[in-house]
Amino acid sequence: MYHNFNAIACKKSIKATFLTALIVLLHTFVNAQMYSAVDPPKRNNDGLTYGSGNNNDGGNSSNWAVALSLGYDVPQGDLSTTFKAAPTYNFSVLNYYGDFTFNATIGYVTYKPKFDTVYYVGNDPTQGYFQYGNYSSLEIYTGAAYNISIADNAKFYFGLDVGSYINFFSFTSNDGEGNISKNSTTNGQQFVAPKIGVDFMVSDNLSVGLEAKYNFLLSGSSETEIGDDYDYSSYSYSAVSYRTFSGHVTLTYHF
Repeated sequence: MYHNFNAIACKKSIKATFLTALIVLLHTFVNAQMYSAVDPPKRNNDGLTYGSGNNNDGGNSSNWAVALSLGYDVPQGDLSTTFKAAPTYNFSVLNYYGDFTFNATIGYVTYKPKFDTVYYVGNDPTQGYFQYGNYSSLEIYTGAAYNISIADNAKFYFGLDVGSYINFFSFTSNDGEGNISKNSTTNGQQFVAPKIGVDFMVSDNLSVGLEAKYNFLLSGSSETEIGDDYDYSSYSYSAVSYRTFSGHVTLTYHF
């Protein structure tokens, strides 16, 4: 009953997050249209027109911006059996060049376990158990996206991020014979993430956007990999796939 309640609460939280994001998108779209009609941008450059490629220098000017994003990362596949969805935070430095946007980003996410304790045999702690801690990841990556204008001061884009996760994980195991082992691990993993998004200018320097990403981690076979299955008979891990889906709301300041 307790686990079912957690699952229902998690689903409601995800639905509420996406409903909020949709409301923000609609509100931003209306504001962008009003801003375009009443007070069009006072500067004509790639940072505001999203690289139309029609500037006097042939679309080769470059412009800079910084962005903050708040998102929700939802584990998929094997990872979802162990960890809950979690908020994710990102800071990016952006460069607009022609029809492209390049980003350098640092992010952070902490997954909490769905079950604090997993027993080796039924629910009998005397037969041994395994306790999960939080799994935290520092994300460092770069990316590129191609921009397509969809309205005045609005764009659609698609692209790819590539980089690394630096993971921090702790756990405690009890073999049922009184031997308790506490462990903490740190490891790195590479990942690729296709992404799509929309972005709307709401003033001369500010834009608001929504982005969706599907993150694929390149999993190895070491026992510290996130999402690995624990084999209680051999006290070891077997590598399994690790992937997540994330949605983000982004606020960008254009210089």
